[in-house]
Amino acid sequence: MKAGKRGSRVLSVTLCALVTVLVIKLAVTVIGALNPAGPERTGGVPEAIAKDEKPKAEAENAAPVEAKAKTKPGISTTESLSAFQQKEIEIRKKEEQLKEKEDRLGKLEKEIEQKVKELLALQKEVQSVRTEKQETQNTRVRGLAKIYGTMKPKEAAKLMEALDDKLVMGIIATMTSDEAAAILALMEVKKAAKISEALSGR
Repeated sequence: MKAGKRGSRVLSVTLCALVTVLVIKLAVTVIGALNPAGPERTGGVPEAIAKDEKPKAEAENAAPVEAKAKTKPGISTTESLSAFQQKEIEIRKKEEQLKEKEDRLGKLEKEIEQKVKELLALQKEVQSVRTEKQETQNTRVRGLAKIYGTMKPKEAAKLMEALDDKLVMGIIATMTSDEAAAILALMEVKKAAKISEALSGR
């Protein structure tokens, strides 16, 4: 009886062990089917993703810095071009202003030249009129000198005392020295002295 009980107990333990082993194997198989990458692989995937993402993030962070370094070395290319264009516009404006001033000066110069020509022509005309007038005056004086020269000195002296000193001086200067002396001797003393001084150039 004891030997039978022992045999049945060993058999029960062995069956339990076999069932436990089978359950464990079944569990492993089911887990393997659900996660074929395995625990080692599943643990490595996040690390690999993290490794792949890290260079990308570094590259993304580095890209704006490089772009900033290229576009802003101190003054941007756009700003430098804008400043250059502004300078060019200012230079063109100054050139246009200078050209306008040169044109105005050229016009003024031509106008001045024209005015000078007109003034010279007017001066010649005035001089011509003066010369003509002087010649006419001289002709008149010479005529008067002839008239007074043919008169008696006493009568000529009385008439000439009433004339302008300049005219008397012109008449006396045109006469011969004898005619002039005879008339001056009979003229009023002060007037004769004044005419004589004017004729002498004092």
